[in-house]
Amino acid sequence: MFFTECARIAEQHPDLASVFEQLDSQLRAMGNAEVIRSGDLASFLNVDPNQMRSVLDMFAQEGVLSSVEMIECQYCQMAALRSEYQEALDEYDEYRCTSCDRPLTDRTIQIITAYRRGEKWQEASNTSDGSVDAGLRDASASSASIVTLDEQGWYTHVRLAESFSVGREALRKRLDRYREHKLDGWKKQDDRRPREPKYLYRLQDVKGVIQELASSERPAK
Repeated sequence: MFFTECARIAEQHPDLASVFEQLDSQLRAMGNAEVIRSGDLASFLNVDPNQMRSVLDMFAQEGVLSSVEMIECQYCQMAALRSEYQEALDEYDEYRCTSCDRPLTDRTIQIITAYRRGEKWQEASNTSDGSVDAGLRDASASSASIVTLDEQGWYTHVRLAESFSVGREALRKRLDRYREHKLDGWKKQDDRRPREPKYLYRLQDVKGVIQELASSERPAK
């Protein structure tokens, strides 16, 4: 396995060995991660959610990951650090979602535990063979983004662009063309505010469009 910690704790929990193997492989391919939601990752890897949560907690205890308390917008599911949310409320008496720009309060957020890259992940990446990392780097951005979003979920082009690290305007134009030729996979956002995007897109339907854009924006080697 890529992470020595993973191999060791997998031996201690043989009933979860297959989950450890899948997670080890996925984290290695991702290369980096800002937000990993256990439910989304479980769905992506077709793993029992309770088992995935247990394995992620073990990875966090070993330092491969770090667990962090976050808030999630109930309208668009954009996540943010709970500490940043609280600091904004204390200083400005308001916090607006960075994706849909709605003002969020304790009634319009959900508090979640998510996971980010830990110290041991960094150490493993630094000591790995460079040629192996290079072969995985092309897929890392897409893999990291997919696990933070529900493929059945509906998102604005802004949220999708941020999650997949592509240009907002470039993605908006491609999705405009997508709507001209497709009847499914998009819908109008009827309750939007004046500055909010007009359309929502279902990730599973437009993922190909996003990945094509990501490939075109990636610098040539």
